[in-house]
This record gives sequence, structure tokens and C-alpha cells, in this order.
Amino acid sequence: MTSPSYRLIVNYGPERPVIISPDIAMTGHIVTFNCSASSQPPSQFSWFFNGSQVATGSVYKTGPLTLASHGKYTCVAFNNVTGRNSTVSKMLTVVAPVTMTMVKVIGAQPILNETFSLTCDTAGTINSIQWMRNGWPLYADNRTDFSMNNNTLTFNSVQHSDNGDYQCSAYNPLSNMTSPNYRLIVNYGPEMPVITGPALGETGHSVTFNCSASSQPLSQFSWFFNGSQVATGSVYKTGPLTLASHGKYTCVAFNNITGRNSTVSKMLTVVEAIKSVMVKQSKIPIASDNLTLTCDVTGRYDTIYWMKDNLPLILNNTLNSDITISNNSLHFSPVKVSNDGNYQCVATNLLRPHTSPKYQLLVNYGPLSVDISGPVSVVIGSVITATLKCSANSQPTSEYGWKFNNQSVLGTGPLIAVVASLENAGNYTCVAKNPVTNISMSKTISLDVTGHSPAPPFQSRVGLMLMALLALSLCF
Repeated sequence: MTSPSYRLIVNYGPERPVIISPDIAMTGHIVTFNCSASSQPPSQFSWFFNGSQVATGSVYKTGPLTLASHGKYTCVAFNNVTGRNSTVSKMLTVVAPVTMTMVKVIGAQPILNETFSLTCDTAGTINSIQWMRNGWPLYADNRTDFSMNNNTLTFNSVQHSDNGDYQCSAYNPLSNMTSPNYRLIVNYGPEMPVITGPALGETGHSVTFNCSASSQPLSQFSWFFNGSQVATGSVYKTGPLTLASHGKYTCVAFNNITGRNSTVSKMLTVVEAIKSVMVKQSKIPIASDNLTLTCDVTGRYDTIYWMKDNLPLILNNTLNSDITISNNSLHFSPVKVSNDGNYQCVATNLLRPHTSPKYQLLVNYGPLSVDISGPVSVVIGSVITATLKCSANSQPTSEYGWKFNNQSVLGTGPLIAVVASLENAGNYTCVAKNPVTNISMSKTISLDVTGHSPAPPFQSRVGLMLMALLALSLCF
């Protein structure tokens, strides 16, 4: 008889186990470990974390990881037939995600030529840090150093060329983050200030000074006059100046970041203001008489010059040969009609010229000639009246008077209307008198009347003259 088959299975193991799992994981995540070992019969498995048993079975699934979950995970395989066990361990690295990167200033603000440091402030597990300037990687040079872990950037002597946007990027194997831009502006100054403003001022007027200085940040300004503070701010406007306002004005620029100041001064010379300039005449200008124009100035002046018709008055020519200047006066010896025009005098001081209002010189003369226009003969019946007009070359206009046959006074005015009658034939004389020069000149013409006309009732020569005067008044 043959026995049934006996299946011989040789028991062995476990051989060295193998753990399959990630080497690194992020906090908050779950990791699964798988342990296997060659064994007959299959092994039983136990899991240990840092020496303490945490689970059984070939698969171990952690809870949400924390940084405390970092460590050695051990799998123990046990064969209950052979009575043997075998062990293997694996390190799990747990990292926190990078949740913050921020560039911050360490210590003092950046000041030109001084040491300055930036730090990369981070949160999370950081394995490396990279610095960038204006988007480009930054490396150490003879003026720039990094700390051992690169979280600090130090400028041994910060310069204007270091201005720019700085960022730091923090990395670990599972995450990274780049900081917002930090705008580095190197503080400096103030450099030597500059004062803009006049060097001269007039009493009664105000003066404005402006002070500026190259500086970062902008400087604060203080003003001093002869050693005493008078104002703050970049602009200083004085009150109405007096002679006591003459002196040294000092601007002090101060930078409250660098703690430095710089000073500049400017001298202001104050002169007495010219308050008014007027041309005055010595008397009424009459041709062939001497005349003096005086420049009347209120206030202190240095020089005076004269102008005619908006142009400087030049005396070294034939036209102005009879004109001389002495002190502040213009002398005409004598004054002539050709001297007519608009005269001004200009008084100057250190600050500026002051020009008088225009003085119009009109030289009075004449009358130089008298002329009578009108008919010398009339025919009765052809006209009712004959009009005679008297004119004279004169400045100002002459006053006119009329005489008939050098006896009867007919009236005044340049026009006279004579009734055409035989009684009105005769000599008519016009007398022109200049009311300013007091000179008189006359002219006579003879009026011839022809024809015949009976005399009207009650008409007489006096009546005819009254008609003539009536006609003359109607002309005006």
C-alpha cells in the first residue's frame, strides 16, 4: 500500500525585511509604511517609533504629521514556527511648509558709506535661502557678505549703487516662498545747500529766499539772520525791509535719518527805496526863453539820466546842441519848438532803475503869422453874408478879435459873417493874441461890396454889425 502524499514545506525566515515609504513628508500629511519579509510561514509584523510600539501588521499608516513625527520607524518581522525575528528601520524626515518670507532691516537705516544689514525673516522648515536684487541672484563680493545660513545680507559700506528692490527666497525639499520687494534707498546728505534769492533789496519791499540741498530723505531747513533763528522751512520770506535788514542770512539743512547738517549763508544788501520820480518845470515853456526841467527824486539814488520819446537823450548832436545837463536838471538855452516831446528822467540805485511818468513838453510860441481867408468882394443879391476866417500859427491857439475900418469892435473868434450891403464895405482887421506869450499880431483885408439894395426900414450900420455878430454866433 502506498501512503498519501506528504507536502514537505521547509519553514524559514524571516529574512531581512524591506520598508517601502517616502523619506520625507510635510507636516499635516499622512504617510503609509509597508513592511515585507521573505518567510515561511508569513511573518507577523510590529511597528516601533523611536523605540515605542505604535502598531502591528505589515502596513502602518500615521496620523497627520507634526515635526515630532520626525524620526526612526522600525519594522520587526517574527516567524512563530522558526521562532526567529528580523528588524529593519527607516528615517522619516518631517518638514514644515515655508509659510512666510519677509525682508527686514537689522539695526540702523541705510546711510551712505556705513554698514547696513538685511535679514530674511521666515516661518517653516528652511533648508536654503537665496537673495535677489531687481530680480537677479545676488552673490557675495568685496562689499557684500552673507551669514552662514544666508539669512542675513550685510553691506560693509552701502553705496548709491546698492539702491534697488531686494527679495529673499526660502526653500525646503517640498516647498518654497519668495518675499515681497523691499525697496532699498540709501540715505545720505545733506550735501552743501544752495540759496537762491536776490543779493539786493529795497526798504519797504519783501525778499524771498529758497534753500535746497541734495538729501535722502528730504532735509528740514532752518533760517538764521545774523546768528538768530528767524524761520523754518525751505522758503523764507522777509517782512518789509529796513536798513537794519542788511546782513547775513544762513540756511541750515538737517537730515533726521543721517543725523547730519550742512550750512550755507548769503549776504543781503538793503538800499533805501526810491519812492517817487517826477519831472518838474521851472516855468511855462516859451520859445526863445531859457527853460529848466528838474528830476525830483524822493529817496536815495546813485545816477540820473534823461529820456525823450522813450529813447535815451543824446546831447552830442546838432539837434540838441542847446541842451545841457547839470546834477539832476536839464537846461534848454533857449527852448525851441523842435524840443517838443515826451521827457522822462530815470533815477537808478544799486537795485534797479526808477522811471518818472512822461512829461510832455509843448513849447509856447507865436503868433508867427496871421492870415484871413474869405471873399474880398461880394455882389449884393448874390449872397446874403460873407464869411471871413482868421488863422494864426501859434501855440497855444490864439485868441481873435475883429475891427471894422480900425475903429469899431465887431467881436471875438476866428469867424465873422458880414451882411452884403454897401455900408459894410471897408477894411476888416483880425487881431490874434497868444494868451501865454502875450504877443499880438494883426492882418487887414479890404472887402468890396457892389450893386444896389434899398436900405430896410430902421436899418443902420449898427444894425448891420449886430446881424454880423448874430451870424458869427450861429457859426459856433
